[in-house]
Amino acid sequence: MKIKLALVALLITIAAVNALAADPKLDGAYKFVGLTFQGGGQTEADAKGMIVVHGKYMAFVRASVGRPTWDQNEPEGDRAKKIIAAYQGLAATCGTFEVQGNVISLQQLAQSSPSSMGTTTKWEYKLEGNKLKIKPAANPGVEFTFERLP
Repeated sequence: MKIKLALVALLITIAAVNALAADPKLDGAYKFVGLTFQGGGQTEADAKGMIVVHGKYMAFVRASVGRPTWDQNEPEGDRAKKIIAAYQGLAATCGTFEVQGNVISLQQLAQSSPSSMGTTTKWEYKLEGNKLKIKPAANPGVEFTFERLP
């Protein structure tokens, strides 16, 4: 009986250590503060957004500042152009994720790009104080910076 109890305690300890080691302390809400890419970037003056992480769930949205609005009374063609322009400045995704080392694998439940829904994306991440930096593994020249909110 003591051996079984010791074995169970050992397994629980191993599971707890693995869970703590896998927990990168990402839980929280972060505001978008910047994006860099080859030849340019965005700041909070250009776009607003957030990433929210809770347990194994993550949601992200970013929208360009100054996106056009439209009115139902406008001619259909003019309204359609404004709607297209407004949604071109929008990025969003959400789903479940796993962390392996410094890589987040996000299974996208929903995504602003219809071709990406249901796919898995990989992101390298780094926590530096209250800053979260993430880079899409498929595009290493791109880096998003977020700041943890209180």
